Amino acid sequence: MPAVNPPKIIVVGARSARQGTGPFVAAGLAEAGAHISGIIGTSDESVSAALAGLKNDWGIQTEGFTDLAVALAQLQPDAVAICSPWRFHAEQLDQVAKAGCHCLVEKPLAWPASQERVDQLVSKFEDHNLLLHLVGQWPTTLSAFCALHGDLPDKIDRFSMRLSPISIGEDMITDAAPHFISMLQSLAGPGDCLSCTIEIDSGNEKLALACNYQHGSGCISARLLLETCSERPRPAWYEINSMRADRQVTLPEYSQAMVSDDKRAAVADPMRQVTAHFLAQVTAGASSNGTLLRSAHRNLLQLAAAWR
Repeated sequence: MPAVNPPKIIVVGARSARQGTGPFVAAGLAEAGAHISGIIGTSDESVSAALAGLKNDWGIQTEGFTDLAVALAQLQPDAVAICSPWRFHAEQLDQVAKAGCHCLVEKPLAWPASQERVDQLVSKFEDHNLLLHLVGQWPTTLSAFCALHGDLPDKIDRFSMRLSPISIGEDMITDAAPHFISMLQSLAGPGDCLSCTIEIDSGNEKLALACNYQHGSGCISARLLLETCSERPRPAWYEINSMRADRQVTLPEYSQAMVSDDKRAAVADPMRQVTAHFLAQVTAGASSNGTLLRSAHRNLLQLAAAWR
């Protein structure tokens, strides 16, 4: 479906009940110039709460639905943002592709899902020249990292990352590993997480995943440290070779920066960057990067297999 100006977008899961990003995705898309033509919730009550939140917090007034198929048929949007829990993504992606809409989907793309299933989903968007794009906030911080440490090294041998999801156990991998994968892909392109190992504490609230990220130009020794944390702001940092940057969040405005020793580099709102980029790609008629999407899911399967 060709994009119009402003593009009409439906947001699935526009309420932040636990750790959802729906309201922030909707606000970012609206700020970038999209018309939020509708939202989808699981019940009349959740839809009403989401509508009130969008209006009160972001000044967004729109329509609410509890059925994606009905909303797609009635509103005929240009794109859909899927911010629902990941167990619903596969079915919703099927509906979005069938309706001929571009899609911005929260990570993971679909879970639990086989590689074959994800390959089929991606192909549906590719076959109809539709843009399918994963939400990935962390790569937007790389410019701030470079402001602290200079240009990225020509050869990256090591990458480590610490994240603090609110989940525990295996769900920590599903929630947080896509961020880790998106960083590896941004640094080295598509590749494979090989020789995956895991260390688990007795309470399943601390995990350490390690792998060798084999890519077209070499291999990165990569490590993801996860520790459950329910309070915001949640600790997070990453290290490229021996250069580390910690995320600094200032409340209540939730402004962000990357810091290293006594140096600090501000980060423009990552979600606003992601949504603006997606909308620009839709307007430009960009197509899906199926290689990265398929690779991202394959790597998540490989990392999750370490748990099992």
